[in-house]
Amino acid sequence: MKITDKEVFEIAVNAEIKAKEAYEKMASLVKSDIIRDELLFLAKEEDKHRQIVEKMAEKFKGSEEEPKQIEIEIMGEFKVIAEKMSEAIKKPDINLDEIYEIAMEAELVSEKLYNELAKYATNEKTKVLLNMLADMERQHFNILKKHYDYMMQYPDVYKEELYDQLMKDINFNF
Repeated sequence: MKITDKEVFEIAVNAEIKAKEAYEKMASLVKSDIIRDELLFLAKEEDKHRQIVEKMAEKFKGSEEEPKQIEIEIMGEFKVIAEKMSEAIKKPDINLDEIYEIAMEAELVSEKLYNELAKYATNEKTKVLLNMLADMERQHFNILKKHYDYMMQYPDVYKEELYDQLMKDINFNF
């Protein structure tokens, strides 16, 4: 699939917006303050990513050059997961497990996209920034995966306020 730099940035901005909305939706579904805070943290992170990508797009917009066509292998998968995320956050009764699964998939696809985009970076600063975004997406995946695994292992505890109390009561100082 061939796509211009401008189109890549537009799609990436839209995906970051949808990810932010998904995390806010997830936060509204959980009863645990601790989990809600982590999800709202991820929402803020996605908003920061959106701002970074918008600034990068502005640099390309000011360029006198004709946008080049670039081949982004992951773009089809990226568009599919962005649409899946968009549909999920519109559902009033979305299952928390389902939205976690979609969000984890979205983070992995975003990581791949930013890594692929880094290969086309026109300067080292842009390349580093794209690689950093990829690394951040992987960290978001790790946070979500940890929550998801706990949810699957301890569904009755993890989805309730009891989780907060358990986490507060655990003493990690050995």
